[in-house]
Amino acid sequence: MISLIYLILFLASNFMFYLLFNINFNSYFEIPLVIIGILLSFIIAFILTVGIIAIIYNLRKRKPYDNVFNHYFANSILLLGLRLGRVKLVVTGKENIPTTNFVYYGNHQENWDIIAIKPVFKKIPLNFIAKEALWKVPLLGGLIKMLGNVPISRTADRSAAESMVKGIKIVKSGNPMAIFPEGKRSFGNDLIDFKPGAFKLAMKPKADILIGTLYDVSKMLKQWPFKRQVVRLHIHPLLKYEEYKDLNSNELAQLVKDQIQAQLDKFKELS
Repeated sequence: MISLIYLILFLASNFMFYLLFNINFNSYFEIPLVIIGILLSFIIAFILTVGIIAIIYNLRKRKPYDNVFNHYFANSILLLGLRLGRVKLVVTGKENIPTTNFVYYGNHQENWDIIAIKPVFKKIPLNFIAKEALWKVPLLGGLIKMLGNVPISRTADRSAAESMVKGIKIVKSGNPMAIFPEGKRSFGNDLIDFKPGAFKLAMKPKADILIGTLYDVSKMLKQWPFKRQVVRLHIHPLLKYEEYKDLNSNELAQLVKDQIQAQLDKFKELS
C-alpha cells in the first residue's frame, strides 16, 4: 500500500514538473531538466508519503509502543527509503529471529543503522534506545518518536539512567528493545569499545539476547544515486538468558563483541 501511494505521488509530481517547464521531449537540451525532474519527484513524493502516513497516525487513537499496526507502517516507510537510496539489504540468519521477547544488540556505524535493521523485523514492535539527537532528524525523528522509542543522553548521566530504567520496564512488559552497546558511531566496519552498562537492559529483566552484525552501512549513501550499495546484516543465533546468567556485564559485553567481530571478519573476506 505504501509503495502504491508513493508511486502515484511520484508520477503526479513528475507530471506537474513537466507541465511547469513545458517539457515536450523534442530536444536534447531538455535532458538535464528531465533528470532534475525525476530526482525532485523522488524527494517530493517521499516527503508527501511520510506526511500522509503521519496524518493517518494522528487520525487514529494514540497507541502504545507495542502497536503492531504502527510498526508495520513504519517498516514499510523505511523499506521505501532503502529503495530510494538504492540500497540492497542482504540479510542472513532471519530464521534466528525469535517469537519470544528479546533485546537486540548490534554494532553502530551510522545514524541510519535503524533504517537497515528495523524493517527486517517486519511486524515485530522493535523499539530502540538511541541517542536523543536522532529525534531531531527530519522525517526519521518523527517516526521514531511516534513509535515509542527511548532517547538517551550521552552527556547527562541521570537522564541516561532514567532512559535505561524506562527501557528495562518495556522489556519486562514483554516487548523487545534494541540498543547499540558501542554508545556512538564507528563510521565503518571496525568496532569500538562496548559499554558494559548497556547490557543491563537484558540482564535486569532476564531477557534473551539477539545479536546483529551490520556491514557497509557507512557506505550506504556515498555514491547515491549513481551506484547501488549492498548493505549486509547477519542475525546471530539467540543467546538465551540461561547461557549468560553467570556472566557479569563486562564479560557479557566481551562475549557479544567477539561474536560481532567474528562476523565482521567473515564479511571482510567476502568483499
